[in-house]
Amino acid sequence: MKDPWEERTKPSIDHIASLFENEVLGAFLAGHLILESVLVLMLETTPKDSDKGKYFDWSFYRKINAAEARGLIHNEMACFLHEVNGIRNRLAHKLDTPISFDEAFFLAQKAAAGGVDFSDDTIHSDRMKSEEWYGIHGIVQEVFQNASQDLLFLLEDDDHITNFVSDNEI
Repeated sequence: MKDPWEERTKPSIDHIASLFENEVLGAFLAGHLILESVLVLMLETTPKDSDKGKYFDWSFYRKINAAEARGLIHNEMACFLHEVNGIRNRLAHKLDTPISFDEAFFLAQKAAAGGVDFSDDTIHSDRMKSEEWYGIHGIVQEVFQNASQDLLFLLEDDDHITNFVSDNEI
């Protein structure tokens, strides 16, 4: 019988406590949830009767595919979002594997290829400077903030982006 713990760390109190202090993990998972909410906002603009408005019951994968099929996002953006989802799935099911700098840098490159606009292209075009200037946590934060804003800009209603960047409660 295969060992279910093969290539995994058995949880201990120290390991579990360290996960709560992992800023990169927290930023990545929060970013994923934000992108998921933005995809729901997008899907609500082109509802189908068969959707029954239950977008949060859908997998992230299904939301991406539906958004692409409805012309809300293009293929390169869908590829970036699928990459995000693949990393999120790994993190959610194998908590002892951190995000490496190479993985974060590749994600920034996929984001840029998907149309995510960065104020500084160094984050995705110069590996050495990106590591020095941004590091893993900085890249994760920038990728998710910029991707969320850029997706919201695709919606024709400016209220979505205003509400996203505003500190006013809705």
